[in-house]
Amino acid sequence: MRHSSRQRNALIVATSLLLFLCFLPTANAQTSLDQVVIMFDASHSPQHGALDRTNGLGLMLDMVNASTRYIVKVNTGAPLNDTLLRDVDVLIIAAPDASDGFTENEIAGVSEALANGTSMFVLGDPSINQTSRYWSTESFRDLGENIAINRFLDALNISAVRFSINQTASDTYWGDTMFDREQALNASVPYVIRVDASTWEVGHPIFKDINDLVLMTATLKPLNASEVSATGFESSFAQFRKGPNSFANISFPNMTLEDFALKPLSYSAINGTYPPWMASFEYGNSRIVILGSAIMFTGRTLDLPSTDSRTTLQWFYTADNSRFFMNVLGWLSEGALELPSAILPMAVVSGAILVIGIAYYLFRRAK
Repeated sequence: MRHSSRQRNALIVATSLLLFLCFLPTANAQTSLDQVVIMFDASHSPQHGALDRTNGLGLMLDMVNASTRYIVKVNTGAPLNDTLLRDVDVLIIAAPDASDGFTENEIAGVSEALANGTSMFVLGDPSINQTSRYWSTESFRDLGENIAINRFLDALNISAVRFSINQTASDTYWGDTMFDREQALNASVPYVIRVDASTWEVGHPIFKDINDLVLMTATLKPLNASEVSATGFESSFAQFRKGPNSFANISFPNMTLEDFALKPLSYSAINGTYPPWMASFEYGNSRIVILGSAIMFTGRTLDLPSTDSRTTLQWFYTADNSRFFMNVLGWLSEGALELPSAILPMAVVSGAILVIGIAYYLFRRAK
């Protein structure tokens, strides 16, 4: 009788264990494989085609898609409303056209997305003039229409930085370009510049394992903004376009800060002011990076004279440009994927082992 009671108790324990294991919620296999959603907005006539690997940003988006961490969605026409952006972790706005602005509903949608934790990567571009090798492509002559981005940031009430813009008429805006005759790859093209770790915030995760970058870039204002993470050198300066074909003056500016204060439109930044080209900052629940060069991530070849052997190099694969882009995405999406806690599964396994041990003990005792 005693044996029967023990056997019955052991059977109850074993049955309970079986039922317990049957009704345990199983982990979804996709949970650990969730990807960070990157949305590239191609709905506002961006200067660089999202799928163009030769002249656009196709190489960049291919690299992102090739990573198991990310998945890229290209928005070609839908408005950027809260429904579209609901599951987006990082929104990329790259060189939109000034004639194709963002609507009030889109601004409201982006604002809500930022409040809910969507981060944003905003890229402008430098201006070029008729000496550029790119000038032969007529649609490229309005490169650097950064007024579109300034209006976008204004509408979002993001007050950190703006692109340097010179307004010469009611609806005429000229962007700028950073120059550096000492750091230029080719002396005849002083706006294609190599920058190194002495010009950026070395401890920032965005610059992890970055040794040097090659860029042509617009600059940001104010010059001393706390959000600035990367600048030019002491020898760098920046100049506005003065009209549709040329810059006002790209000779090395021999100006004092006092002269610059009296003539602020002579240059957008003079040597010694370390013109910024990147800002990165926390914005509520999100993060934002604003960068003066989308072209540095394109498949287009460097804007160098045809006699320069490096003219066949593509921007994206030059120096550490591609790694830099992936680092930016990594910082913007940090925390986007929360790994499942191991505490509950460990507790379940430990409990199951304990119950099995008790059942085994009771069976042994019942014999």
